[in-house]
Amino acid sequence: MGKLINNYQFPNLINIMKKIFILCLFAFFTTICSAQDLSQGLVVNDLTAHPMQPVAKPAYLDTYTDPSFGTTIRRITNAGAGKVIVPMYSTVQAWNADESLMILYNQDISDHILLDGKTYQYIRTFSDFHPADLEQIFWDFNDPDVFYYMDGPTRDFMKYQVSTQTITKLVDIGQVSGCTSTVAMGNDVQMMSWDSDVFTFRCANSTVYSYRLSTNTLTTFTMSNVGYTAPSVAPSGNLYYHRTDVYDSNGNYFVDLNESSTEHSCMGKLTNGNDAHFAISFAQGPQGGCLGDIIAHDLTTGDCIPLISTSTGYNYPQSGTHISALAHKNTEGGWVAASMMGYAKDGQTLLDQELVIAKADKGNVKVCRIGHHRSDEDDWNYWGEPHAVISPTGTRVLFASDWSGAEDGHSIDCYVVELPAYGGFSVNVSLWLEGTYQASSGVMTNRLHQLNLLPSGQPFNTAPWNYNGTEGQGWSISDYPSDAVDWVLVEFRSGLLPSNVVATRAGVLRKDGTVLFPQEMELTDFPPNSSVYVVVYHRNHLPTMSPTSIPVTSSGLSIDFRRMNGYTGTSLGSGQKELSSGLWALYAGNSENAGSGYEITGSDNILFSALNGNFNVYSEADYDLNGDVNGNDKTFWLPNSGIFSPIMK
Repeated sequence: MGKLINNYQFPNLINIMKKIFILCLFAFFTTICSAQDLSQGLVVNDLTAHPMQPVAKPAYLDTYTDPSFGTTIRRITNAGAGKVIVPMYSTVQAWNADESLMILYNQDISDHILLDGKTYQYIRTFSDFHPADLEQIFWDFNDPDVFYYMDGPTRDFMKYQVSTQTITKLVDIGQVSGCTSTVAMGNDVQMMSWDSDVFTFRCANSTVYSYRLSTNTLTTFTMSNVGYTAPSVAPSGNLYYHRTDVYDSNGNYFVDLNESSTEHSCMGKLTNGNDAHFAISFAQGPQGGCLGDIIAHDLTTGDCIPLISTSTGYNYPQSGTHISALAHKNTEGGWVAASMMGYAKDGQTLLDQELVIAKADKGNVKVCRIGHHRSDEDDWNYWGEPHAVISPTGTRVLFASDWSGAEDGHSIDCYVVELPAYGGFSVNVSLWLEGTYQASSGVMTNRLHQLNLLPSGQPFNTAPWNYNGTEGQGWSISDYPSDAVDWVLVEFRSGLLPSNVVATRAGVLRKDGTVLFPQEMELTDFPPNSSVYVVVYHRNHLPTMSPTSIPVTSSGLSIDFRRMNGYTGTSLGSGQKELSSGLWALYAGNSENAGSGYEITGSDNILFSALNGNFNVYSEADYDLNGDVNGNDKTFWLPNSGIFSPIMK
């Protein structure tokens, strides 16, 4: 079906592992390492039928375990009865470069929506740009804050910066090409090069071009049969695919692939780093072979590598196969994902209604079946196709489903397979600050970010913290997440005393109370088989500590101070302030940390009085964190005066 248009014992080993970990860090707010072998925890090259079993549709944001394959699948949208929220397309990346954001398409409102790429929480609807094709929005492959698109009302190629909602015209495509007719980017497999520098387009059905942004270079292709599509640029930006042929960087014919015809496909890379064209094939190529659900074609050599093929033991190719080969951050390379509709559409036979990942490594092909998508498209036609999309690291696979069975056809929502490789090691800390928490919205305000007052570097390098970490060093406001509230300092202690500190990190507190750590943590940062007390400090709030020690497991540790009181020690000490039943926050009013320490006293009021009247400042006396020191701040200090923390320093 064509695409819709407008659509500790080994210190040396530990050091090596740490270096590997550092190499795979993305931008600061990601929690995902560029996973190596995505098959970990999965069954490889299994040809046994695993019939689909009935499963109740999970609640919004809940997970279920696929009973046939044992994978974790999470529902991430709540479209509502008769409505549709879907991925843009299998060849179009849903996640941004560091997987902190995600774009989906809401068919009911005919607009794209922005989600948190990790929690999947809705952020906002894009109503300020109008792409010529709903399926041609291209995240920058390195900058997580930028995507590109061709503007619908004009013929301009645009850059969109998410944090500032700024739109910049990069080039008038019609003007640079001299095209006076319809300008479009093509048909099925369209994307940018993996350095986000090259894109392709066509003038009507007569002439096709590539354009390199960095050099403002237009290349016209030598091609007689355009056929309603532009060539698609390969990841390198030096080769192009068009209707079974490969073209070079000068737009000249290079090699013919062993394909009988163009089918659903995606550009990507092989494990050896060569550009590749991944496609389904319903007939043997002119040279024989190359028949199957996923065939990898090496654009450099013209060779074909069957991944899921009749030659490797699979049945005749399934209908409705869509391939996604955009795992560009996976350092092993060559991984793709695919969804198959099948013919019976009941999930009872091999690959029918299945989701898979596969590794394009000649001589070492791996195929892992990762779930049933449970979408039969009967009530929705095009919208009912799953259109699996692999994440940049390859650790997650997005798909759509109308949930065949009792919920068949009621609505279409998006789901994510979270592969075993996605787990990794993570430290999750959440808290509220009394001064900035808003009961009406259920989140904190972030005026310091809105006013561009957050510092270039973490602020805990003075007494009493004397923390010399480099988190945030050299940052401008654009380096912060858009919902940043302020910095916190998180300390991990193997016991109650400060002499028991085993690790410390500065983190950025977000409006929803979660903490993002610019410098991530590893299991090796903690003693083996340990439990730790978690201590959180803020510049002008009383610190808190977990009431008990938290076990450190192979997957990490997690504590949510928002739903519990902190350590009190004795009946005299205080942990946190209960703002409402079961909702806890750090006490505001502790500005004079270096003097009075972990106690709210008259010293804090003296400092406040000295700074009262300052505005547009990043100040320790600004208890509500709105950039102004005024009488409103004193309303936090007054009821909390006399409160002290039992945390020893």
